[in-house]
Amino acid sequence: MALNSRRLYVPSVLALLAAGGLAFVASSRVWTRGTVSADGLPSDAITLSGSAAHPLVGALAIVVVTAALAVLATGGPLRRAVGVVTVVASLTALWVIVTGGDTVERAFADAVAQSPAFTGQNSPDMARQVLWPALSALAFASAAALGLLTAVAGGSWSTMGSRYERRVEAAPAAPATEADIWKALDEGRDPTE
Repeated sequence: MALNSRRLYVPSVLALLAAGGLAFVASSRVWTRGTVSADGLPSDAITLSGSAAHPLVGALAIVVVTAALAVLATGGPLRRAVGVVTVVASLTALWVIVTGGDTVERAFADAVAQSPAFTGQNSPDMARQVLWPALSALAFASAAALGLLTAVAGGSWSTMGSRYERRVEAAPAAPATEADIWKALDEGRDPTE
């Protein structure tokens, strides 16, 4: 499994980044709309984005994007922990999207109540959009699967190169004789170190 899982490293990170980006974009789009109209008042179009109805969904999409970048910067057990955090965040967002229908209705009702065309008795019908909530749910489901893959196989993936790590070189032994001191000076080294 180690050989095959190493080939999944780059595609998994890119797919996780794409899933988080799609979830963020989908949560910022209009999930519900309606028009408040009353006699003698101009009608008011009410639109409600997924992030307005479920602020946690947009925030968790950012967590998924950040986790994709963290997979690049970490390794070993810490990378596996990032995978677990990704799974938990994605499943939480998915649960909020799937079970939070009444939250959307309450947020829409609050937006209608704040409309200048609302008279207290002219509540519009709420028209739900299907595409954006479905894409958001699909993105979070994909992110959960990719997070699980990271938690299971991420320990065998490569880490950042050694050029990003600080190198500690062993200090040369102190010269013992006067000839060694002159030789060190000729080589450009400080014989007192």
